[in-house]
Amino acid sequence: MKTEDRSSAHQYSHALLQLTELQGNEEDVYKNLEVVSKVFQEQPEFKVLFRHPAISAPDKKKFIEEFAGHMDPLTGRLLQMLCERRKLHLLPLIVEEFKQLLRSKHNIVTGKLISAEPMTEEQVSNIKRKLIRQLTKHVELTVEIDKSLLGGYILRMGDQVIDGSLKGRLQSIEKALLSV
Repeated sequence: MKTEDRSSAHQYSHALLQLTELQGNEEDVYKNLEVVSKVFQEQPEFKVLFRHPAISAPDKKKFIEEFAGHMDPLTGRLLQMLCERRKLHLLPLIVEEFKQLLRSKHNIVTGKLISAEPMTEEQVSNIKRKLIRQLTKHVELTVEIDKSLLGGYILRMGDQVIDGSLKGRLQSIEKALLSV
């Protein structure tokens, strides 16, 4: 993605957050953006529709107006504005940036917990509780299974990786033995 696109998405998402704070509809806009993002991800023809040169700008605008009519007015206006400015391709970036801004505002960090075996709710809750205590922030974890880990788990939060997997330990031992 171009730096210019990232910069534009950043500006749109900051403006959107400020408007939601003024109007008090942050949650509605967030839910609407989630739906729109999901539709665009699961229906790739939407991307084609908005980039296709044979489809006129008024037709694209009409479609967006109908689509936006089922949403919070602020979300609808954002979609219309992006369509008018031929910036709909920025929508996934705007949604992701908006999510990050909301998480930051509400003191939430996200992470990925990758384990060799399925983990129980209690195990995940214990890990979350320890992270909350250590970080003094709310924690959202997504859990994935990776059989190649052999045992244990890997926790990824931002730039940090905690490798408590058996595979990771074996690799550490291998490096230590090879360096002797």
